Amino acid sequence: MKQSLFLTVSIFLFAFLGQNAFAMDMIAMEYDEVFICPSQYNHSLPPAFNEPKCVKQHAHNINPQNTAIWVKVRLNIPEEMQSDKKPYSVFISGKMSSKVFFNEQYIGQNGIPSHFAKEELPGKIDAMFYVPSHLIKSKGNELVLFLSSHHGFLELKRPVHFIGFGTYSDPTHFIQRNIWKLFIPLGALILSVVYFSVASFSPNHRKTNLLFLLMSILASSQLILELSRGLFSYNYPFHDIRLLLIVSLSVAFGICLLFYISYKFNLQESKKWIVTGFILTLICVVSFPGFDSKTSVAILIPCLVSMVIIGLQLKKGQTREVWVSLVVFTLFTLTIIQNLASFHDLLFYFIIAGVLGFLFVQQALKLSREQIKRKKEEQQVLKLQFRLDQNEQKIKPNKIKITSSGKIELISSNNIYYCKADGDYVRLNLKNNKEILYSGNLKELEKQLPSTFLRVHRSYLVNMDYIVSLNSVNSNNQKILSGSGVLNLDGDNQVPVSRRIMPMVRRVIN
Repeated sequence: MKQSLFLTVSIFLFAFLGQNAFAMDMIAMEYDEVFICPSQYNHSLPPAFNEPKCVKQHAHNINPQNTAIWVKVRLNIPEEMQSDKKPYSVFISGKMSSKVFFNEQYIGQNGIPSHFAKEELPGKIDAMFYVPSHLIKSKGNELVLFLSSHHGFLELKRPVHFIGFGTYSDPTHFIQRNIWKLFIPLGALILSVVYFSVASFSPNHRKTNLLFLLMSILASSQLILELSRGLFSYNYPFHDIRLLLIVSLSVAFGICLLFYISYKFNLQESKKWIVTGFILTLICVVSFPGFDSKTSVAILIPCLVSMVIIGLQLKKGQTREVWVSLVVFTLFTLTIIQNLASFHDLLFYFIIAGVLGFLFVQQALKLSREQIKRKKEEQQVLKLQFRLDQNEQKIKPNKIKITSSGKIELISSNNIYYCKADGDYVRLNLKNNKEILYSGNLKELEKQLPSTFLRVHRSYLVNMDYIVSLNSVNSNNQKILSGSGVLNLDGDNQVPVSRRIMPMVRRVIN
C-alpha cells in the first residue's frame, strides 16, 4: 500500500514540475494591441483599420467563426532574432483559414478564406508562413490577417489558439516540442493495455481485468488524439471531431472509474451511484464553456462521487486501504479544481497514469493477498487429505502384487519402509529386514501405492508413516552434497534426499 501511494504522489509531483519545462523559441503577438474589422465581401486587400466598425480588442476576442474578419496585431521582435541569419516565419494556430500580410507585404495563405462559406477552402489547424529577412524591422512590425471559419460545426470560445513569430519549420514541430513528455504516459498506458488484454483471458478477476483494460484503452485513445495534432497536420473542421472524441473518451473514463470504485467497495445500490454520477457528469459537461473545462469536469464529477463512496466506507471501518484511496482521490480532485481550464493537457495524462498505476498496484496487492490465502487453504486441504489417506491406509492398506519365481504374492503397503530402483527391478524394503523384488520400474510402482508414499529421490520412494527425522549427514557422520539430505526411517533405515526435492520433503515433514 505504501508503494502504491508513493508511486502516485511521485507522478503528481513530476507532472507539476515538468509541465513548464520548455522555453518556447516563439514570440507571441501583443495581446492588448489587436484591431479587428468586419470583412466586406468585395475587399481583397487589408482595410485602413480606422473605419468606424473597426475596434481595438484583446486577442482572446478574435473570432472568425461563421464570418470573415480582418485582424491587425503588433510584433516586437528581439534584436538577436534579426541578426542570427535564421529563417523565420509567422506561426498561426486555430480553427480558421487565413491570408497573411507582414509589414504590408503578402506572405501566404492557409486554405482560402472568404466572406462566403461556399467560397472558403478550409485551412490547416496549424500553419507557418515564411517571412523574408528584409521585411523584418527592429520595431513596429505589423501582422495583418484575413480570417474566416465557415466549416466547423462547434462554436468554440477561443477558436484562435496562438499567433506569433519564430524559427521557420514544419507547423507540427512547434506542437511536438510541447507534447514530447506525453509519450511517457502513453507508453505506460499501452503496456497496461497489453498486460490486461492477456490477464483478461484468466478466469480470476476477469471483470476487474476487463474494466482496467477498458480504462487503459480509453485513456490511451484520448492521449493518441491529443498527440495527433503534433504528429500530422489536418484541416480545421476535423478539430471539432477531435474535441468531441476527447470529451467523450474523458466521460467514459470517468464513469469506468466510478464503476470500479463502486465495485471495489461492494457498495449497496451501486447502480444508483453510477447512474447519478453519469447524469451529473453529462449536465456539467454540457453546461461548462470551453472544451478544456468540459474534459476536466468529465473526470472531476466521477472523482467527487468516488470520494463520497470512499467516505461512506470510513463509517463501516477505517482500514488503511480506504484511507490511502481517500488521500489519492483527494489529491486528484484538488489538482483538477486548481487547473480546471488546462488540466486536460500534460498534467491530465500524467495524473491519469498515476491514478491508474495506483489502482493497478492496489489490485496486484489484493491478488497477492488472495494467492497467499489460497495457498494456505490448499496446504490445509493437503494436510487433511494426507491424514485421511493415512487413516484409510491403516484401515484398509493397499495390496501390491509381486511375481517372483512363478509365484504371486500380495504385499501390504503398510509393511513397506521404502522402495529403491535397481535396474529393471525395484527392491522393496519391508519390516523385519525383509527385502523382495518387484518386476517393473519405480514409476509403475508409484501408481499402485497410496499418496502416503513420497518420491524423495530419483531412485527412492518412502512411506511417510515411517519417517523419523531429516538430517544433513549420513549414518557415518559424513556430510553429504550441499542442499541434499538423508531421511532416517524406522528400523535404522536411511534414504537419500535429492537437492531438487529437499525443500518439498522439508515442508511435508514440517
